[in-house]
Amino acid sequence: MLYDSTKALLQSILRSLETSGEVRWDEHTESGNACLYEMHQMSRPLYKAYRTDKQNANSQAQIGFPEKLNRAMPHVRTMVIAIRHKDQTTAVESGKSALAEM
Repeated sequence: MLYDSTKALLQSILRSLETSGEVRWDEHTESGNACLYEMHQMSRPLYKAYRTDKQNANSQAQIGFPEKLNRAMPHVRTMVIAIRHKDQTTAVESGKSALAEM
């Protein structure tokens, strides 16, 4: 499931930022951008040329993920910008806020 892997990627970025070791800023920037891209792709409405059975719907798009992602994306953007500026404190705060929204 793409949602779970994206959330796991965000958690791994956050864990790495919280550790006291050397921060790999470039890697975190790339990972953060990948996370944003995946979130953007999942938050788009899916076009279906047929009617779905709402009682038996299993689609992630129908169970609230787009709303969660839309609320979390601004925090992830702020995190990526903070990583680019090597602002660890803001990056960690924004990452935690994004996870709370997801």
